[in-house]
Amino acid sequence: MRIVFSLAIVANILSIIILLTGLIYNFKQPKNKAIFGYSVVGSLLAYIVFLGFVVIYWSFSKLDLYCFVLALCTISPFVIGKLVRYETLKKYTVLQIMFFTISLITLILK
Repeated sequence: MRIVFSLAIVANILSIIILLTGLIYNFKQPKNKAIFGYSVVGSLLAYIVFLGFVVIYWSFSKLDLYCFVLALCTISPFVIGKLVRYETLKKYTVLQIMFFTISLITLILK
């Protein structure tokens, strides 16, 4: 299970870096924007899968506040994805980065 925790931390850091890149860099060429989009999707899927495994493991071993926080962070991309519009994309991207940072801190503390 230690491997899954490590992979969850790596996927979390990777997702934060990719989303910060999207906030900072203004993509001019469609090819670069497409590569960035695929990177975001891949990192989000890895984040959700590995964090989901951690939440399931912690919910069966011992249910505590860490498990609840990570469960909220796991479903946050779906909730934010439902709320976001093109005009508010940057604001919700910052909110998503905050959720990723909270889940990273929770994983490191545990």
